[in-house]
Amino acid sequence: MIKPIYLLSLLLLLLYSCNTKETKESQPGIESAQKSSKTESVIEVVSPKAGDLFSIGDNITIKIALKESDLTIDSLVVESEYHHNQLKKDELTFVWKTDKLNTGPNQLRIFAYSNGNHIDTYYLKLRFKSDIVPENLECRIINTYPHDIKSYTQGLIFEDGKMYEGTGQYGQSVLRKIDFETGKIIAELSIPSQHFGEGITAFGDKIIQLTWTSQVGFVYDKKSFKLLTTLQYSTQGWGLTTDGKRLIMSDGSSTIYFLDPEYFTQNGSIEVFDNNGPVKKLNELEFINGLVYANVYQTEEIIAFDPETGKVMKRIDCRKIVPDGFHGEEDNVLNGIAYDSKNGRIFVTGKRWPYLYEVAFK
Repeated sequence: MIKPIYLLSLLLLLLYSCNTKETKESQPGIESAQKSSKTESVIEVVSPKAGDLFSIGDNITIKIALKESDLTIDSLVVESEYHHNQLKKDELTFVWKTDKLNTGPNQLRIFAYSNGNHIDTYYLKLRFKSDIVPENLECRIINTYPHDIKSYTQGLIFEDGKMYEGTGQYGQSVLRKIDFETGKIIAELSIPSQHFGEGITAFGDKIIQLTWTSQVGFVYDKKSFKLLTTLQYSTQGWGLTTDGKRLIMSDGSSTIYFLDPEYFTQNGSIEVFDNNGPVKKLNELEFINGLVYANVYQTEEIIAFDPETGKVMKRIDCRKIVPDGFHGEEDNVLNGIAYDSKNGRIFVTGKRWPYLYEVAFK
């Protein structure tokens, strides 16, 4: 009985294989049909080239060409953030008005239609520098206070009459509350040695501290320094501030990220450009009267940019306040900006500097 059952099973298997083969062979060109369903691009932009740099406000002539195709192109639609234009038949140029754009990369989309159906999309991304020449200011000292020369300053904020400072270096990173007039440390918390501390800010009754490459930040109770939770982000952490509605973070590039203060999810970003191009190495941040002030890492300069547009509005020369022996430093550089909003005072310092300065930008 075993052999007949075995032979029957083998016969059924062979029949199934033949039917399967016939089914596949009876549909020649399935793969080729799938490939041919993908329409080749018919749009080409002759000029400008992707990545070209322009100024906000430029009227840019976009020259379009159509590649040879069996399809008849009925119309082209051009869209950007503030424009939606349908080009007339055989019209292959378009003037992109850019006065409302933000600095950095902006994208133009060109849609092609045939017989009323969308058949192709072309994306053109250009870069835009600011149309504003920044105001040039100088940093001048009003008052001088002591600063711990062991403090590798990464973040600085002024809250309730006291200075809070976040410091860096592996195994040495701390969060401090300081009597800034005397330099006395009121409270201090060390962060785990595997983390390199970075920028800090206060939001409500919390203090938030970033780390450099760990992609993790710490959220503390402002009064007790008790760890409440942690936050995650996908970039390096450098500087941190807030405009009262969102967190504003830098990562050492020209990009600024906006984070939700409750869930710490990213809800936007912007590129910072002056009238020459992108401003990179943005480090410690402070929000002051609608602008974000930023240390430019390893320079003796602070910039102020509009967080809504990315345009650099001010450049502040701080060379005259750098302590003797710290000019030309690559490590112990100008870093740390704090704002006393109640009294309109601005404070700056540097990594391992002996002084904290109250300053004015003139």
